[in-house]
Amino acid sequence: MKLQQILHLLRRHIVLLMLTVVAGGLGGFGVSALLPPTYSARTELFVSVPTSGDPYEMRMASDFIKERIQTYVGMVGSESVLEPVISDLGLDTTPEALASQVEAFSDPETVLITVQAQAEDAHGAARLSTAVARSLTERIGLLENPGKTDTAAINLIEANTAVAPESSDGLPQWASVPIGALLGLAAGIAIAIVRGTLDSVVRTKDDLAAITSAPLMASVPEDRAIVHESAMGGPAIPGIRSESILRLRTNLRFAHIDEETIVLLVTSAQPGEGKTTLSLDLAIASARAGQSVVLVDADLRRPSVAARLGLENAAGLTTALVGGLDLSELLQSWGDHDLSVLTAGEIPPNPAELLETRAMAELVSELAGRFDLVILDGPPLLPVADSLVLSRLASRTLLVAGAGRVKSRAVAESVRALDELGAPIGLVLNRADLSAAEADRNRTYGIQSEQSEPQMHSAHGAPAQTSEPPTSPLPLIHNDGGSERS
Repeated sequence: MKLQQILHLLRRHIVLLMLTVVAGGLGGFGVSALLPPTYSARTELFVSVPTSGDPYEMRMASDFIKERIQTYVGMVGSESVLEPVISDLGLDTTPEALASQVEAFSDPETVLITVQAQAEDAHGAARLSTAVARSLTERIGLLENPGKTDTAAINLIEANTAVAPESSDGLPQWASVPIGALLGLAAGIAIAIVRGTLDSVVRTKDDLAAITSAPLMASVPEDRAIVHESAMGGPAIPGIRSESILRLRTNLRFAHIDEETIVLLVTSAQPGEGKTTLSLDLAIASARAGQSVVLVDADLRRPSVAARLGLENAAGLTTALVGGLDLSELLQSWGDHDLSVLTAGEIPPNPAELLETRAMAELVSELAGRFDLVILDGPPLLPVADSLVLSRLASRTLLVAGAGRVKSRAVAESVRALDELGAPIGLVLNRADLSAAEADRNRTYGIQSEQSEPQMHSAHGAPAQTSEPPTSPLPLIHNDGGSERS
């Protein structure tokens, strides 16, 4: 995974990262508040053996001490050493429990034994370390000098007395909060990367490129401010979305430059990816560019074009296929440009069989002879077979993939189904997020990433004059029925 992909992944999971940082900080504070502080104190014992001063004798004594000193270190946690300590200090514990609070160690290069003790208060740690050191000294004296009181074979002398520590062990209590926050951030990053690795939802152009080699015709950004208006010739949509629609229109014209008429099927893998909105925007943009365009609502199960454009749906495509009415009687004009709409009409009981008839093929052929661009707004591919039937009548099938809405498996299955029929495919990534570089480029040319305020209308219904003209040729269409975009 590249650094840019990781940064994009972390940006997408910014809420998760914030939550893990807060949780980590609170967890660190909770741990520091619940766990009592501990203090450590040390007592150092100097080990010696009486000698006459002879160098050879002194060397032998030194070797003897180094051999014995590790044995003494191991005796600190023994019951024989700790029981007198419990008795002297009046502790309410057992030798086994007290052994976890004391330890001893020695540097092999010295003859010092360090006895370290831990307690919940500083003075208690100093008293415990001193008591253990003295008990160890007495126990070793009994073992090394049994029954002798005048001379000692080995001596343990308290070289450095334990002093009550000024601060507790470990980091200060306030440091637990930032440390917990950092650990929470690390956990959040790990979770985000794991989720991103296992996530099969299509979000970027790279995700589509990893699924199929079909060409990407356009990447259309999300614009939550877009609504649809039934009035003709509404105000314009300035912004990046309209520029993406224009780029899609241009790419389609160059892809079919030798064809007088393009029959375009617009579909998606599943509902809710924005295929109908894209069909409407593309039809309007193409008509305003001077093409004669017809938009056919070929979704005979859940038609929405008529409601979106405020047109009559009593008669439409099904009427043309089964009623034998002339197309001129069924086509409805929309807007101030050469845009005609053939609504779906009444919903038939057998949509797939109706779309597979010779009458449908002849109708599409007739439309292709009368218009420069025929757009078929078909149903989703995976739930029903209707769009597979329609793809055989189209010059190209435009497969719309809703970013963050469809899984790669669904897109791959749709592409595979179209490939089996030999249908030319073009991909559109809809509702895509803009990268920082793309936003900067658009800002350089004055293209806003968000929809500007719509034009104000005067009391007579005419658009009021504004200081800046609209920058995009796409009209804004309001949805008076309140239905969602499909």
